[in-house]
Amino acid sequence: MSRMEQVRLSSYSMEEAMICYLARELHNHEVIGVGNNSPIPAAAALLAKARHAKQASVYILGQCDWPFQGTKEFFDLMQRGEMDVFFLSGAQIDSYGRINLHMIGDYGKPKVRLPGGAGSGVVYFTCKRIFLFKTDHGIKGFPETLDFVTSIPSSGKGIYHQNGLVGVYTPLGVMKPIGPDGRLKLAATVPGVKPAEVQGKTGFDLGLNNDDDTSIPNLEPPSTNELATLRYEVSHELRRIYPLFAKQHFGAYLKGAVVQS
Repeated sequence: MSRMEQVRLSSYSMEEAMICYLARELHNHEVIGVGNNSPIPAAAALLAKARHAKQASVYILGQCDWPFQGTKEFFDLMQRGEMDVFFLSGAQIDSYGRINLHMIGDYGKPKVRLPGGAGSGVVYFTCKRIFLFKTDHGIKGFPETLDFVTSIPSSGKGIYHQNGLVGVYTPLGVMKPIGPDGRLKLAATVPGVKPAEVQGKTGFDLGLNNDDDTSIPNLEPPSTNELATLRYEVSHELRRIYPLFAKQHFGAYLKGAVVQS
């Protein structure tokens, strides 16, 4: 890798950072599923498989070699307990990782109608590890109380779930369910973001000790090797599934060759 290329790879976008952070959480030999309208998790799964999880099975809705008949067989796989990882998001996410994919505002007269659960209720019950993600981070998206509860990570005693929620990944950091009550707490911030900034953009308490909580670590920035693999390898495969996203974020690299470190 040339020095010029190393310098270019030292800068990265928010989307690239989120892809790298999610990819690091994925393990070899896992069965990883990615649903609709999820280019960042899709890229993360492909990046993990290209780097450290080469024996992982990755199923991305919309890929040319999707091995299932529609989505029914995919959910059958999940309900048999054979899905290790899945990614969910929501217009709203609360302090317990419950998500709203149905509506914003009053139920009788909503301000916005959303697409609906799309199987997320089944996913939360049957998948072993769930990652939530949002590409923005603000109080409206992380309220104390949801306008509508679409899917929940836990139903209380006597209701069986798989292992459940791992964490929530946003452009500002990572929140994880810490403690016996399962409430989300700030676990890490992205470089350059202070814990108080994350709290100020979150509608529920993140459990900080103070505004400058030094116990909250920074996430390790994406490495040059991660970014090179993402831009010069993964982007080509991602283009087959999410062509507009790939063009927007990796258009300058789509004609490039794989960078050898």
